[in-house]
Amino acid sequence: MIIMTKKRLQAWGDTKIIAIVGAFVYDQDGQLLLLRRHSDDLGGGQWGTPGGRIDPDESPLQAMQREFFEETGVKSPEFTELGVHEVRMPHGAVHITSYRAKLDPQAVVVIDPLEHEAYAWFDPDKLLEADRILWGMPSILRDFGLLNDFAGDDPTLADGSSVKRLS
Repeated sequence: MIIMTKKRLQAWGDTKIIAIVGAFVYDQDGQLLLLRRHSDDLGGGQWGTPGGRIDPDESPLQAMQREFFEETGVKSPEFTELGVHEVRMPHGAVHITSYRAKLDPQAVVVIDPLEHEAYAWFDPDKLLEADRILWGMPSILRDFGLLNDFAGDDPTLADGSSVKRLS
């Protein structure tokens, strides 16, 4: 019997910034697809968008298409680039290029259990009340006009993390 393992991401500190991608993918009812990160990963148990690191030989769009297929088993929908944010978290900083897409109603999401523990569809307007949403997601959605402005602070940044729009 072969046992598959995955190299888990380790903290990298705040002197290095990693380039990543993420997609806000909606169904026909306007619900947002989120994946629950594997409990052994940084941010384990948190809900985040499909996405990941940009490899040295690929563009952000190519990385988004690759990551989306790897993480959902669904051929890439048409992605629209939204912009870039810097997110500083307790374990390191990223520059995330965000995309938006709509998933075909016939698409079947199949997650890789080595990468994620679950997927679910969320009402974007209730993300501020949801538990364990990934760092800065409400702020990023708001910056792109995908979430109504909210009073007070982004609860996902309560640990001192920060989000800054770059483009």
